[in-house]
Amino acid sequence: MSRIIYIPVSVVLITAFAANAGTFEKGGWSASGCGSMPETPVVDSSSVDAFNRSVGKINEWQKQIQTYHDCMIKEANADNAAINKSATAEQARINEAVEKVNKEAAAGKQKVEQASSPSSSGSSFPSLVPSPGGGMGGQPGY
Repeated sequence: MSRIIYIPVSVVLITAFAANAGTFEKGGWSASGCGSMPETPVVDSSSVDAFNRSVGKINEWQKQIQTYHDCMIKEANADNAAINKSATAEQARINEAVEKVNKEAAAGKQKVEQASSPSSSGSSFPSLVPSPGGGMGGQPGY
């Protein structure tokens, strides 16, 4: 039953990544939905007219680079949010699994201890391992 619950969550997370994901290659991230960064104009100071044309190109480029910048920031923030959400959900899933197994082991230990005859001496049971995350209150461990 619990696997049925996790499948839709996984689909939602995959959809979130597909809709917002930039490209991460060789240790560098780049936006995938913003096009290419506008090419920086060259300042031509060979004459007054050439310089004035350059200033016009610079003004247009500044509008283009601002649009690119805004798009890139929006995409990066969306990717960060999707990664955080996914990592937090995975951490919760892991913690739930560990807690479930530890409860089952504790119940099994109690059952075995109750079933053990009082004449058995020195029976020893291993202690349970605490949940991952070191008790950080559900905070992501990354």
